[in-house]
Amino acid sequence: MADTVAFGTMEWLDTYVKLFNEHPDMSEALKEFTARVAYEFTDRPDLVPKFVVMEEGVIKDYGELTDDSAVDYMIRADYEIWKIMTEGELDPMNALMAGKLKVRGNMAALLKHAEGFKSTFDIVQAIPTVFD
Repeated sequence: MADTVAFGTMEWLDTYVKLFNEHPDMSEALKEFTARVAYEFTDRPDLVPKFVVMEEGVIKDYGELTDDSAVDYMIRADYEIWKIMTEGELDPMNALMAGKLKVRGNMAALLKHAEGFKSTFDIVQAIPTVFD
């Protein structure tokens, strides 16, 4: 996986899903989590929001979001916030607490799996990503 992929694109999401589903610890860390989760770049209307459907710690479906009412969680942030979280320069929990990352959905259920979600950024950081 030497080629870089542009952040926020379907190619980037393809790479993420492949690495996520191959990661030996993710299915265990999120085995009790089943939901449709969407990600939006609030200041980049040119980047279509993306979604993943996770069932017991495995991503079963993913793509470009066409109906945000059909998701259990909508996670929103400016592109720059996503970038610095992806680069490991900003902890996602700190971004959430600072109001830089917004989440719509059942926060109690999401926070129950916070460590598992933080681990997803290990996968994100392994992707050879190019940013605008």
